[in-house]
Amino acid sequence: MITRRQIRAKVMQAIYACTSSEQSPEFVFDLLLKDILEEVESLEKKKRLSGDGKLLLSLYYDTMKSAGHYDDYIKTKAENWELDRIAKIDRILMQMAICEMLNFEEIPVKVTINEYLELAKTYSTRKSSKFINGILDSLYNDFQEKKMIVKRGRGLIDHSAPKKHTPKPPVEKTQN
Repeated sequence: MITRRQIRAKVMQAIYACTSSEQSPEFVFDLLLKDILEEVESLEKKKRLSGDGKLLLSLYYDTMKSAGHYDDYIKTKAENWELDRIAKIDRILMQMAICEMLNFEEIPVKVTINEYLELAKTYSTRKSSKFINGILDSLYNDFQEKKMIVKRGRGLIDHSAPKKHTPKPPVEKTQN
């Protein structure tokens, strides 16, 4: 069974292939993602599930279609960085994460950010996950302020542990 992280990784690879070649998004999709989509849809039918096929299709095509728009968001947060200086994989991962935050109502934002940080650790440079985390966290705050993020169902679930305030024990003074 293919996981959502594997779907995200395959979509990232397909977007990289498409943006690095002269091929159309449709050609690259047929070459790299069509068989995976068929496998995912077959599993969804057997298990009476849905969502993973939509994730693969929409994430690929929506990210490709709106990449320039997502780059504009990235530029606002990547101070002192020209877009062409950002590693191509990092840009693609951030574009995909933005797409997922804004367009997939059922996926919690914290899950989205964590997934792309893990992909950065696997597919990009040693420092990429910290850089990507800073950009995505800042964008998430902006999107929240502007009410651009709409979540429903499972997307409303906050997967972070509640912060507990644990008081420090008093320091005892010793007398000599």
